[in-house]
Amino acid sequence: MRHVRYYKYKFIFLTTLILLFSFTWVGAESKGKLYVVGVGPAGPDLATLEALKVIKEADAILCSEGMKKEFGEYLKDKHVLCDPWEGMWYYHGKKCDELKGREKEEWQKYRLKKREEIVGMIKQEIAQGKKIALLDRGDPCVFGPSHWFLEEFKEDEVEIVPGVSAFNAASAALKKSMIPAYDTRFVMLTAPFFLLGQKEDDEKILEELSNYPVTMVFYMGLKSLDRLVKTLKKYYPKDFPIAVVYFAGYPQKQKVVKGSLATIMERVKGEKEKWLGMIIVGRCLEGKPYQSRLEKLD
Repeated sequence: MRHVRYYKYKFIFLTTLILLFSFTWVGAESKGKLYVVGVGPAGPDLATLEALKVIKEADAILCSEGMKKEFGEYLKDKHVLCDPWEGMWYYHGKKCDELKGREKEEWQKYRLKKREEIVGMIKQEIAQGKKIALLDRGDPCVFGPSHWFLEEFKEDEVEIVPGVSAFNAASAALKKSMIPAYDTRFVMLTAPFFLLGQKEDDEKILEELSNYPVTMVFYMGLKSLDRLVKTLKKYYPKDFPIAVVYFAGYPQKQKVVKGSLATIMERVKGEKEKWLGMIIVGRCLEGKPYQSRLEKLD
C-alpha cells in the first residue's frame, strides 16, 4: 500500500509540474510585443532580411500610406491598424512649420490626442498576444519618430529592428569615407534647428567644432540650407566642402550636388525638393584616406 501511495503522489507531483511548465510556456509564447522596424529610406530594396521577416510574421501593421504602396507585396494580407504619422508634419493641408498661434496649439493637441489613441490601440493588441510591427523609415534610432510612442511601453514589450539610415545611403551615394580622410576624428549627426539660434549658445557649438576635424551630417535641413551655409561661413573658409544628397537610397531619384560654402547655394538653386535630402559638410568629401596616411609617413 505504501508503494501504491508513493507512486500515486509522485504521479500527482509530476503531473502538476508538467501543467505548471505548460502554462508558463504557453503564457510566454502568447505574450504580445511591439516591433519597431527600420525599413530603410526607400522601400524593400534597402530593408534588411530581419525587417522583412518581422513584417511577414506580424499580426498587424502600423505604417504610412507611402509604405503601404512600397511594401504592398508584404502587406497585402496584413491588417493595417492606422497611419501613425498622419498629422505629424501636416495639419489641415498645411505644413507644421507654417502653423502659427491658435492653429499651432490645436495641431499640438491633435498630435498628443492621436498619440494616446495609437498607444492604447497597440496596448490592446499586445494584451491579446499579438505581434505588432510599426514601420519606421531608415534606422529608428537615428531621428526616429517612432520613439514618440515607445516611452509608453515596458522594455520587454518592445523590440527594435535597426535599418539602413539615410546617413548610410548618403555616404554610399557620395562614395566617401566619413572619418579617416583629412584626419577627421568623428561624425556629428544633427539637424540645423539644434544649432541655428534656438538658444543663445547654439552657434558657439559650431564655433567650437571649427577647431576640430569633424564631418557634419544634417538631417531635415533643406529648408534651412541657406541659413546653415551663412552661419557656417562665419567659422569655416569659403572653400570648405559641402554636399547635398537628394532622395538618398531611392534608385530612380537619388541625386548628389557637391560644392563649397561659397558655391553650393547657386548649385542647388533649381532643386525643388525641400524635405528628403541629407547635407554633409567636411573635408572628407575631397579627402583620400590612404593617401593622407602615406603623407604622414614623410
